[in-house]
Amino acid sequence: MMSKEQFEQLMSKLDALIKITAVNASRGKSIAEIALLLSDLGFKNVEIASILGTTPAYIGKVKYEAGKEQKGKSAGKKKQKIESQTIGAEQEAVETDDKQRSV
Repeated sequence: MMSKEQFEQLMSKLDALIKITAVNASRGKSIAEIALLLSDLGFKNVEIASILGTTPAYIGKVKYEAGKEQKGKSAGKKKQKIESQTIGAEQEAVETDDKQRSV
């Protein structure tokens, strides 16, 4: 069985390994991008903040802003899809009207 001291040493080394891995995987990326990646991997805000040397509140803000941005993009796509459907319907109506005139 592992003693409490050995467990603490192991946890400390694992924390260091996580930080080193995060730094290597994140070269050229912003803290926000790294935070979102770590969040997608299942890390909690407190853990992400510890890894990146920031606060859990900042991580929460980054995730909130990313969610707002994502919702805005999906709303834009929906609007664009509706507009294209409307344009397509208008074109069909014009084509139908043209066919009726030629008959």
